Amino acid sequence: MNNIGAKLKTLRLNKKLTQQEVADILGVSRATISNYEINRRSPSLKELQRLAALYNVGLSYFGIKNIEETNDLLTRAKSLFSSDELDDDKKHELYIDLMEIYLLCVKGLKK
Repeated sequence: MNNIGAKLKTLRLNKKLTQQEVADILGVSRATISNYEINRRSPSLKELQRLAALYNVGLSYFGIKNIEETNDLLTRAKSLFSSDELDDDKKHELYIDLMEIYLLCVKGLKK
């Protein structure tokens, strides 16, 4: 599987930044950056775009090949997330699952 957390940590260390410095730049908590790096949480596409810009890499570095495909997937998921059928915990779990599935598919297409 595409290990976004390890890539984020490597990029941060190569820039000689602390987790707190990255958090301050992005306006998030240090714990958020830590959770991304240990794969406890996955960054949203928007956050991943901001991280990619900070580290001067493209989204393809993280395994996202086509931004239109990603936006289409997120648009469809958004309609489900907007409904009251799922509680917040389930919505978060579904988001993580969708992101992992997408990244696995993109990685599979590259082979």
